Amino acid sequence: MTMSLTLHAAQTALTAIVAIALIAYGVPVAALYWLQGRLIYPLERLRELPRKSFAPRFEAVHVRTADSLALAARHCAPSRAGAPTVVLFHGNGEDLTQRERIASRLADAGYGVVVASYRGYGGNPGKPREAGLYEDGRAAVRFATRDGARAVLHGYSLGSGIAVQLATEFDIDALILEAPFTRIADVATARFPWLPARMLVRDRYDNVSKIGAVRAPVLIYGGTADSVIPPRQFARLYDAVRAPRRLVTIDRADHADAWDTGGAAAVLAFLDDIECAAAQLA
Repeated sequence: MTMSLTLHAAQTALTAIVAIALIAYGVPVAALYWLQGRLIYPLERLRELPRKSFAPRFEAVHVRTADSLALAARHCAPSRAGAPTVVLFHGNGEDLTQRERIASRLADAGYGVVVASYRGYGGNPGKPREAGLYEDGRAAVRFATRDGARAVLHGYSLGSGIAVQLATEFDIDALILEAPFTRIADVATARFPWLPARMLVRDRYDNVSKIGAVRAPVLIYGGTADSVIPPRQFARLYDAVRAPRRLVTIDRADHADAWDTGGAAAVLAFLDDIECAAAQLA
């Protein structure tokens, strides 16, 4: 009788331990699933755009999506005849104002610039999701090319997912990716290796599976000290490119400063090479 009670107590204790373990594991799994929107799109509806954030040469415009959303953007026409227009897609923790220094540097070099933004960001209507952000990107590219202008797409971090998708849809001059990822699930797995992130992610932005379909020249650049996207993902994307390609790794640069610590020179040199090649073919 005593042995039976002891065995029952042990089984009860084991059941309790298993239940506690399942709860301890299940709670963060459920939290990741239900809160992933806040992880992928942390600045949704957090603030309006500052009224004065760009030089006067940048016109405040709105682009209209296929599902009838009017999204804020900034536009500067090319100052050199025949120069392409670069469409900038910002990261998930930004709004379009954080791309101002990049937009200004490109405009200084004579390129046209369209700084795109996303639904739910910076006071824009709508709620961000993968399919919706692709629609937002399409609207920005259509605006950039509305007068027959040639386009270059530049996507930073989350914006790389939009740029890669659109590069498979539009006839563009070049694709530039700053601190890009292979796919959102890979980023989640690197950050939460103990969770089944690949099964939980809804918005996938599967760059590595799409980039092989891009026919325009591709530049990938990022920092060796990137603490958000593991730099090995830059190399994996580069390996998947089938078009003319260039990979630039910037020593000691982190996720947010690759442009300022060498990326600007790499981008401008790449664009210059693209223009020279196009002129030779003309």
